[in-house]
Parts: sequence; C-alpha cells; structure tokens
Amino acid sequence: MQTAGSAPEWIHILPSGTFKGADGRGPYVLRDPQSVITRSMEQAHGKLALDENHATDTAAKIGLPAHAMGWIAELDARPDGIWGRVEWTPPGKQAMANLAYRGISPVFDHTRDGVVTCILRASLTNDPNLTLTALHHKQKETRMDLAEQARALGLPEGATQADVDRAFAAARSNTALHTNLAAVLGLDATADGTALLTGVKARLDGDKAQQTAMHALQQQVADLQKEAAQAAAAKAVDDAASEGRVISKDMRAELIALHTTNPEMAGKIIAQLPKLPQGQIAQRPASAAHAATVPADAGADDKALAALDATFKVTAEERKKLGEAHAY
Repeated sequence: MQTAGSAPEWIHILPSGTFKGADGRGPYVLRDPQSVITRSMEQAHGKLALDENHATDTAAKIGLPAHAMGWIAELDARPDGIWGRVEWTPPGKQAMANLAYRGISPVFDHTRDGVVTCILRASLTNDPNLTLTALHHKQKETRMDLAEQARALGLPEGATQADVDRAFAAARSNTALHTNLAAVLGLDATADGTALLTGVKARLDGDKAQQTAMHALQQQVADLQKEAAQAAAAKAVDDAASEGRVISKDMRAELIALHTTNPEMAGKIIAQLPKLPQGQIAQRPASAAHAATVPADAGADDKALAALDATFKVTAEERKKLGEAHAY
C-alpha cells in the first residue's frame, strides 16, 4: 500500500489508447507503447527529468532555476498506459512528504495526426491536463512479486527474474506483432486471435485464387500464341508449295513443326528444296520408295524433268512405265 505523503516509486505518465487534454488539445493516441518507451529512453540517455510546473520549458528559458524533483529511470507499458519508475531527489521527496503536488503532466512529441512518438520529460503539477492516476492515491500495490509474475506468465515454479523479463519481452513483442498484423489485414487493433487467423486464411485463399486465375490466363495466352505460330507456319509452308517447292506430306508436317519454334531455320530449309517450273506439278506414286514427275502437258521442260528424276533417283525406264500407266 502506498501511504499519503510518501514518494511513489512508480508514477502514471501517459494514458493508454486515445486521449485528449482538459484544455481541448488532441486527440492523441498511444499506439505502440514499447516503441515510445525505447525511443524516449534512448533520447533521454537513460533518464527523463521530472521537474515541477514545467520549469524546464518555462523558467529555464529565462534563466531561472529548473531543479529536477526526480529522475525517471525506467518506463513500463501497462494496460492503462505508460508508467515511470522515479529516483526521487531530496527536494522531490520533501515535496511528496508535504503533499505539495497531486498530479503529473507529461511533455511528449507526436505526429500531425496525434500519434505519440516520444516522451520528453514530466512535471509535478496541481493542474494536470491529462486524466492520470493521482500521485497520492490509496490503492493496493499493482506490481506483483516475482513468484506471482512467473505464475501469471505461465512460467514454472522457481523461474528467475531473467526468465520473467524474457517472458515480458516476448509478450510485448507479441502485442506489437498483433497490432501490426491487424493493421495489415485492415482490422481493428482490438481484434482477437480468431479474427486475425480468419483474416490471414482469407488473405491466403484470395492470393491462391488470384494465382490460379493468373496461371489460367497465362495458359490461355500461351495456347493462343501457339495456335497463331502454327497457323503462320502452315501458311508459310503451303505458300512455298504453291510457289512450286517440292514438299511431301510428311515433310510438310515436319517443316510446320520446325517453323513454329524456329521460323528462320525452317525458311532456310524450304529455300533449298527443289522448285518446279511454272506449269508443272509433282505427282507421287503409291510406293514410298520411289517418286516421279509427270508433265502436266506436252510442253514440259525436259531439263527440269531430268533434274527431278535425278533428285528422286527415278530411272528412264521407271518414268516411261509411269508415263504409260497415266496415258489416256
């Protein structure tokens, strides 16, 4: 129990959540207490000044004394906000013994939208602007002993102070993670674990569905590109045949397949194929082992026919027999 007139070890410096000053300033919000604690202690080099009536910001500016009534050597995040452990100076202890002050007034930095970023110092005052726990309130000591803290944290009996400190650090880290995850999912910071888990699953399912749809779309594009390439290849091969290039059915399929993946190479091969003179066609007998050319009319070019016979290894006797077979 804290008795009236004694100097409290811990003082309430900032309220939790969203708050406003009695003079109308605000609203302010304590969004990430642990981050504020870390930044405040680093900026103050380990100890924040506790003066009276904001002497550091008023009297000191015009050369008047601004004695420290105490030094805030430790900050602690609690459910009702941030508390500070004070190392009182003799004048501060005397002021507490005399019941000279009843409240605390913090000085803190914040963003334009009111998010608290850093505690600079605090003052003893009788006209506090924020609603905080009074300095001389009577209440049961809220800080538990080591065994109670260990039990509350689910630690085994016999846990050391180091074990408790690590558990508290992990709890603060989990709280920050909870807050950040809720923000990412577009949920309120007060969302419980079930809501967070549901939000994560929904986000993962949505991402998976999006990936599936994207894969299907990519496959459709690939299929269309393949069809277009095959159509272009077939046209290129058929155009070459129409121009007189000698292209068999099997060779046509192979050239189309090659042209689909390597048009330049297919074009070079087609350019080297024999070409019939205009007015002549190539005919193929049923036997796959031989092929022969038959003049389309009596005016066929004998040199062209001889070149084709040499290409397909057709003898004069075979061509004669073939010609007799087609006579009418």
